[in-house]
Amino acid sequence: MPKRPVTVRDVAARAQVDPSTVSRVLAGKPARSETRQRVLQAAAELGYSPNAIARSLRLRHTFTVGVLVPDITNPFFAEVIDGAQAEAEQHGYFLLLMNTHEDVGTAQAYLRVLEESRVDGLMLATALTQDRLIEELRRKQVPFVLVNRRTQEEADHYVIVDGQKGAYMAVEHLVRLGHRRIAHITGPLYANTALERLQGYRLALQEFGLDFADGYVVEAQFQQASGRRAMERLLALRPRPTAVFCANDLIALGALSACHAAGLRVPGDVSLVGFNDIELASQISPPLTTIAAWPRRMGAEGARMLIDRIAGRTPSSRHVVLEPRLVVRASSGPAPAEG
Repeated sequence: MPKRPVTVRDVAARAQVDPSTVSRVLAGKPARSETRQRVLQAAAELGYSPNAIARSLRLRHTFTVGVLVPDITNPFFAEVIDGAQAEAEQHGYFLLLMNTHEDVGTAQAYLRVLEESRVDGLMLATALTQDRLIEELRRKQVPFVLVNRRTQEEADHYVIVDGQKGAYMAVEHLVRLGHRRIAHITGPLYANTALERLQGYRLALQEFGLDFADGYVVEAQFQQASGRRAMERLLALRPRPTAVFCANDLIALGALSACHAAGLRVPGDVSLVGFNDIELASQISPPLTTIAAWPRRMGAEGARMLIDRIAGRTPSSRHVVLEPRLVVRASSGPAPAEG
Protein backbone atom coordinates (compact mmCIF):
# COMPACT_ATOMS: atom_id res chain seq x y z
CA MET A 1 0.00 0.00 0.00
CA PRO A 2 1.46 3.42 -0.95
CA LYS A 3 2.58 5.57 1.94
CA ARG A 4 0.27 8.49 2.71
CA PRO A 5 1.95 11.81 1.88
CA VAL A 6 2.86 14.05 4.80
CA THR A 7 0.53 17.02 5.16
CA VAL A 8 0.59 20.42 6.82
CA ARG A 9 -1.60 18.97 9.59
CA ASP A 10 1.02 16.30 10.28
CA VAL A 11 3.71 18.94 10.65
CA ALA A 12 1.43 21.02 12.87
CA ALA A 13 0.77 18.07 15.14
CA ARG A 14 4.48 17.28 15.44
CA ALA A 15 5.36 20.92 16.15
CA GLN A 16 2.34 21.41 18.43
CA VAL A 17 1.10 24.47 16.56
CA ASP A 18 -1.92 25.38 14.47
CA PRO A 19 -1.80 24.34 10.75
CA SER A 20 -2.11 28.01 9.80
CA THR A 21 1.11 28.68 11.70
CA VAL A 22 2.88 25.98 9.67
CA SER A 23 1.64 27.59 6.46
CA ARG A 24 2.88 31.00 7.56
CA VAL A 25 6.32 29.73 8.52
CA LEU A 26 6.77 27.73 5.32
CA ALA A 27 5.67 30.76 3.28
CA GLY A 28 8.46 32.78 4.89
CA LYS A 29 6.11 35.09 6.81
CA PRO A 30 7.06 36.55 10.21
CA ALA A 31 6.89 34.17 13.18
CA ARG A 32 8.54 33.86 16.58
CA SER A 33 12.02 32.39 16.33
CA GLU A 34 11.18 29.46 18.64
CA THR A 35 7.99 28.67 16.70
CA ARG A 36 9.78 28.88 13.36
CA GLN A 37 12.48 26.50 14.57
CA ARG A 38 9.93 23.94 15.84
CA VAL A 39 8.01 24.00 12.56
CA LEU A 40 11.10 23.67 10.38
CA GLN A 41 12.45 20.86 12.55
CA ALA A 42 9.12 18.99 12.40
CA ALA A 43 8.94 19.41 8.62
CA ALA A 44 12.48 18.06 8.26
CA GLU A 45 11.84 15.08 10.55
CA LEU A 46 8.67 14.14 8.65
CA GLY A 47 10.19 14.76 5.23
CA TYR A 48 7.53 17.33 4.36
CA SER A 49 8.19 19.41 1.25
CA PRO A 50 5.50 21.77 -0.08
CA ASN A 51 5.01 21.77 -3.82
CA ALA A 52 7.00 24.87 -4.65
CA ILE A 53 6.29 24.57 -8.37
CA ALA A 54 2.55 24.45 -7.82
CA ARG A 55 2.82 27.37 -5.42
CA SER A 56 4.77 29.46 -7.88
CA LEU A 57 2.31 28.72 -10.69
CA ARG A 58 -0.64 29.58 -8.48
CA LEU A 59 0.85 32.88 -7.31
CA ARG A 60 2.80 33.56 -10.53
CA HIS A 61 5.95 34.05 -8.48
CA THR A 62 9.02 31.90 -7.99
CA PHE A 63 9.99 33.68 -4.76
CA THR A 64 13.56 33.97 -5.99
CA VAL A 65 15.61 37.13 -6.53
CA GLY A 66 18.61 37.26 -8.85
CA VAL A 67 21.68 39.06 -7.51
CA LEU A 68 24.51 40.19 -9.78
CA VAL A 69 27.76 41.19 -8.04
CA PRO A 70 31.03 42.27 -9.64
CA ASP A 71 33.44 40.34 -7.42
CA ILE A 72 32.30 37.72 -4.93
CA THR A 73 35.83 37.58 -3.45
CA ASN A 74 35.47 41.19 -2.26
CA PRO A 75 34.36 41.03 1.41
CA PHE A 76 32.23 44.13 0.91
CA PHE A 77 29.90 42.31 -1.48
CA ALA A 78 29.84 39.25 0.74
CA GLU A 79 28.46 41.48 3.50
CA VAL A 80 25.95 43.07 1.10
CA ILE A 81 24.71 39.60 0.16
CA ASP A 82 24.50 38.58 3.80
CA GLY A 83 22.25 41.54 4.57
CA ALA A 84 20.12 40.95 1.49
CA GLN A 85 19.68 37.26 2.26
CA ALA A 86 18.61 37.87 5.84
CA GLU A 87 15.98 40.36 4.71
CA ALA A 88 14.77 38.26 1.77
CA GLU A 89 14.30 35.17 3.94
CA GLN A 90 12.04 37.14 6.26
CA HIS A 91 9.68 37.54 3.28
CA GLY A 92 9.98 33.98 2.01
CA TYR A 93 12.39 34.82 -0.85
CA PHE A 94 15.66 33.18 -1.81
CA LEU A 95 18.68 34.59 -3.62
CA LEU A 96 20.21 33.31 -6.84
CA LEU A 97 23.75 34.72 -6.99
CA MET A 98 25.79 35.48 -10.12
CA ASN A 99 29.38 36.82 -10.21
CA THR A 100 29.91 39.07 -13.28
CA HIS A 101 33.63 39.96 -12.89
CA GLU A 102 32.56 43.44 -14.09
CA ASP A 103 32.17 42.07 -17.62
CA VAL A 104 29.19 43.23 -19.71
CA GLY A 105 29.09 40.04 -21.76
CA THR A 106 29.07 37.87 -18.65
CA ALA A 107 26.33 39.98 -17.09
CA GLN A 108 24.21 39.68 -20.25
CA ALA A 109 24.66 35.89 -20.29
CA TYR A 110 23.68 35.62 -16.64
CA LEU A 111 20.63 37.77 -17.28
CA ARG A 112 19.44 35.14 -19.79
CA VAL A 113 19.94 32.44 -17.17
CA LEU A 114 17.99 34.41 -14.59
CA GLU A 115 15.16 35.06 -17.03
CA GLU A 116 14.92 31.35 -17.79
CA SER A 117 14.83 30.70 -14.04
CA ARG A 118 11.87 33.10 -13.83
CA VAL A 119 13.28 35.15 -10.98
CA ASP A 120 10.84 37.74 -9.69
CA GLY A 121 13.34 40.61 -9.71
CA LEU A 122 17.01 41.57 -9.72
CA MET A 123 19.49 43.24 -7.39
CA LEU A 124 22.43 44.69 -9.30
CA ALA A 125 25.73 45.67 -7.70
CA THR A 126 27.59 45.92 -11.01
CA ALA A 127 29.63 49.06 -11.70
CA LEU A 128 28.61 49.32 -15.35
CA THR A 129 25.31 51.06 -14.71
CA GLN A 130 25.16 52.76 -18.09
CA ASP A 131 25.44 49.55 -20.11
CA ARG A 132 22.85 47.69 -22.17
CA LEU A 133 21.85 45.53 -19.21
CA ILE A 134 20.11 48.38 -17.39
CA GLU A 135 18.45 49.63 -20.56
CA GLU A 136 17.13 46.15 -21.30
CA LEU A 137 15.69 45.74 -17.82
CA ARG A 138 13.92 49.07 -18.12
CA ARG A 139 12.51 48.12 -21.53
CA LYS A 140 11.25 44.76 -20.26
CA GLN A 141 9.89 46.36 -17.07
CA VAL A 142 11.73 43.85 -14.90
CA PRO A 143 11.74 44.95 -11.25
CA PHE A 144 15.31 45.79 -10.29
CA VAL A 145 17.22 47.68 -7.62
CA LEU A 146 20.77 48.96 -7.79
CA VAL A 147 22.95 48.44 -4.72
CA ASN A 148 26.16 50.43 -4.14
CA ARG A 149 25.61 51.95 -7.59
CA ARG A 150 23.28 54.53 -9.06
CA THR A 151 22.26 55.93 -12.41
CA GLN A 152 21.11 59.38 -13.45
CA GLU A 153 17.61 58.07 -14.23
CA GLU A 154 15.17 59.43 -11.65
CA ALA A 155 12.88 56.40 -12.07
CA ASP A 156 15.57 53.86 -11.14
CA HIS A 157 15.66 52.49 -7.59
CA TYR A 158 18.97 52.36 -5.72
CA VAL A 159 20.63 52.10 -2.32
CA ILE A 160 24.04 53.72 -1.91
CA VAL A 161 26.26 55.37 0.64
CA ASP A 162 27.16 59.03 0.08
CA GLY A 163 30.58 58.39 -1.44
CA GLN A 164 31.50 62.01 -2.04
CA LYS A 165 30.74 62.95 1.56
CA GLY A 166 32.60 59.92 2.87
CA ALA A 167 35.70 60.79 0.84
CA TYR A 168 35.54 64.39 2.06
CA MET A 169 35.42 63.12 5.66
CA ALA A 170 38.48 60.93 5.06
CA VAL A 171 40.55 63.79 3.69
CA GLU A 172 39.31 66.20 6.36
CA HIS A 173 40.49 63.73 9.01
CA LEU A 174 43.97 63.65 7.46
CA VAL A 175 44.13 67.44 7.13
CA ARG A 176 43.24 67.86 10.80
CA LEU A 177 46.12 65.52 11.63
CA GLY A 178 48.44 68.02 9.92
CA HIS A 179 48.90 66.30 6.55
CA ARG A 180 49.38 68.49 3.49
CA ARG A 181 50.64 65.95 0.94
CA ILE A 182 47.60 63.71 0.67
CA ALA A 183 47.39 61.27 -2.24
CA HIS A 184 44.44 59.26 -3.46
CA ILE A 185 44.29 55.76 -4.93
CA THR A 186 41.02 55.67 -6.84
CA GLY A 187 38.94 52.72 -7.87
CA PRO A 188 38.38 52.05 -11.59
CA LEU A 189 37.06 55.31 -12.99
CA TYR A 190 34.34 53.60 -15.04
CA ALA A 191 32.58 52.97 -11.70
CA ASN A 192 30.51 55.83 -10.34
CA THR A 193 31.54 54.86 -6.80
CA ALA A 194 35.15 55.61 -7.70
CA LEU A 195 34.23 58.87 -9.43
CA GLU A 196 32.21 60.09 -6.45
CA ARG A 197 35.06 59.36 -4.05
CA LEU A 198 37.51 61.17 -6.33
CA GLN A 199 35.14 64.16 -6.38
CA GLY A 200 35.00 64.17 -2.58
CA TYR A 201 38.80 64.05 -2.39
CA ARG A 202 39.16 66.99 -4.78
CA LEU A 203 36.49 69.02 -3.00
CA ALA A 204 38.19 68.54 0.37
CA LEU A 205 41.58 69.59 -0.99
CA GLN A 206 40.02 72.71 -2.49
CA GLU A 207 38.14 73.70 0.65
CA PHE A 208 41.20 73.23 2.85
CA GLY A 209 43.42 75.23 0.51
CA LEU A 210 45.55 72.32 -0.73
CA ASP A 211 46.72 71.97 -4.32
CA PHE A 212 45.47 69.10 -6.45
CA ALA A 213 48.39 67.25 -8.07
CA ASP A 214 47.78 64.78 -10.89
CA GLY A 215 50.76 62.68 -9.77
CA TYR A 216 49.17 62.16 -6.38
CA VAL A 217 46.14 60.41 -7.92
CA VAL A 218 46.63 56.82 -9.10
CA GLU A 219 43.88 54.63 -10.52
CA ALA A 220 43.53 51.03 -9.35
CA GLN A 221 41.04 48.20 -9.37
CA PHE A 222 39.10 47.53 -6.16
CA GLN A 223 41.60 44.78 -5.31
CA GLN A 224 44.48 44.34 -2.90
CA ALA A 225 47.18 43.54 -5.47
CA SER A 226 46.19 46.55 -7.55
CA GLY A 227 46.32 48.75 -4.45
CA ARG A 228 49.83 47.58 -3.69
CA ARG A 229 51.05 48.43 -7.21
CA ALA A 230 49.43 51.87 -7.01
CA MET A 231 51.04 52.55 -3.64
CA GLU A 232 54.45 51.57 -4.96
CA ARG A 233 54.07 54.30 -7.59
CA LEU A 234 53.19 56.86 -4.93
CA LEU A 235 56.12 55.87 -2.73
CA ALA A 236 58.50 56.51 -5.64
CA LEU A 237 57.41 60.18 -5.86
CA ARG A 238 59.48 63.03 -4.47
CA PRO A 239 58.22 64.56 -2.33
CA ARG A 240 56.47 61.46 -1.15
CA PRO A 241 52.89 61.83 0.17
CA THR A 242 52.55 61.60 3.93
CA ALA A 243 48.99 60.26 3.75
CA VAL A 244 46.90 58.28 1.27
CA PHE A 245 43.13 58.00 1.02
CA CYS A 246 42.22 54.70 -0.64
CA ALA A 247 38.93 54.22 -2.47
CA ASN A 248 38.18 50.96 -0.66
CA ASP A 249 39.61 48.83 2.13
CA LEU A 250 41.13 46.20 -0.16
CA ILE A 251 43.13 48.91 -1.91
CA ALA A 252 44.23 50.14 1.52
CA LEU A 253 45.36 46.63 2.50
CA GLY A 254 47.51 46.54 -0.63
CA ALA A 255 48.88 49.99 0.18
CA LEU A 256 49.74 48.84 3.69
CA SER A 257 51.61 45.86 2.26
CA ALA A 258 53.64 48.16 -0.01
CA CYS A 259 54.56 50.38 2.95
CA HIS A 260 55.71 47.40 5.00
CA ALA A 261 57.80 46.11 2.07
CA ALA A 262 59.45 49.54 1.74
CA GLY A 263 60.32 49.60 5.45
CA LEU A 264 57.94 52.46 6.19
CA ARG A 265 55.94 52.79 9.39
CA VAL A 266 52.15 53.17 9.26
CA PRO A 267 51.20 55.68 10.52
CA GLY A 268 54.64 56.99 11.57
CA ASP A 269 55.81 57.66 8.00
CA VAL A 270 52.58 57.30 6.00
CA SER A 271 48.98 57.43 7.18
CA LEU A 272 46.32 55.35 5.40
CA VAL A 273 42.53 55.66 5.27
CA GLY A 274 40.23 53.22 3.49
CA PHE A 275 36.55 53.09 2.61
CA ASN A 276 33.74 50.57 3.42
CA ASP A 277 34.78 49.28 6.87
CA ILE A 278 34.74 45.60 5.98
CA GLU A 279 35.18 43.25 8.94
CA LEU A 280 38.84 42.66 8.08
CA ALA A 281 39.61 46.38 8.49
CA SER A 282 39.60 46.12 12.29
CA GLN A 283 41.63 42.89 12.36
CA ILE A 284 44.82 43.86 10.50
CA SER A 285 47.92 45.48 12.01
CA PRO A 286 47.61 48.36 12.36
CA PRO A 287 43.80 48.40 12.34
CA LEU A 288 42.56 50.50 9.44
CA THR A 289 41.00 53.92 9.70
CA THR A 290 38.16 53.88 7.21
CA ILE A 291 34.74 55.15 6.22
CA ALA A 292 31.79 52.96 7.23
CA ALA A 293 29.53 52.26 4.25
CA TRP A 294 27.12 49.83 5.98
CA PRO A 295 27.20 46.96 3.44
CA ARG A 296 24.81 44.69 5.36
CA ARG A 297 22.30 47.49 5.79
CA MET A 298 22.72 48.33 2.11
CA GLY A 299 21.88 44.76 1.14
CA ALA A 300 18.89 44.62 3.49
CA GLU A 301 17.50 47.94 2.25
CA GLY A 302 17.95 46.84 -1.36
CA ALA A 303 16.16 43.54 -0.79
CA ARG A 304 13.28 45.23 1.03
CA MET A 305 12.89 47.78 -1.75
CA LEU A 306 12.95 45.09 -4.44
CA ILE A 307 10.40 42.88 -2.68
CA ASP A 308 8.09 45.90 -2.36
CA ARG A 309 8.39 46.45 -6.10
CA ILE A 310 7.71 42.79 -6.87
CA ALA A 311 4.63 42.87 -4.65
CA GLY A 312 3.32 45.99 -6.39
CA ARG A 313 3.88 48.18 -3.35
CA THR A 314 5.45 51.60 -3.68
CA PRO A 315 8.73 51.72 -1.73
CA SER A 316 8.98 54.55 0.79
CA SER A 317 11.75 56.00 -1.39
CA ARG A 318 13.23 55.24 -4.79
CA HIS A 319 16.63 56.49 -3.66
CA VAL A 320 18.17 55.52 -0.32
CA VAL A 321 21.43 57.33 0.46
CA LEU A 322 23.12 56.09 3.63
CA GLU A 323 25.22 58.45 5.75
CA PRO A 324 28.94 57.52 5.89
CA ARG A 325 30.79 57.51 9.20
CA LEU A 326 34.48 58.02 9.90
CA VAL A 327 35.93 55.12 11.91
CA VAL A 328 39.28 56.18 13.37
CA ARG A 329 41.77 53.42 14.09
CA ALA A 330 45.55 53.16 14.27
CA SER A 331 46.51 53.47 10.57
CA SER A 332 46.21 57.25 10.63
CA GLY A 333 48.25 59.61 12.78
CA PRO A 334 49.93 63.03 12.85
CA ALA A 335 51.94 64.08 9.82
CA PRO A 336 55.65 63.32 10.22
CA ALA A 337 57.93 66.24 10.99
CA GLU A 338 59.67 67.66 7.92
CA GLY A 339 63.26 66.50 7.78
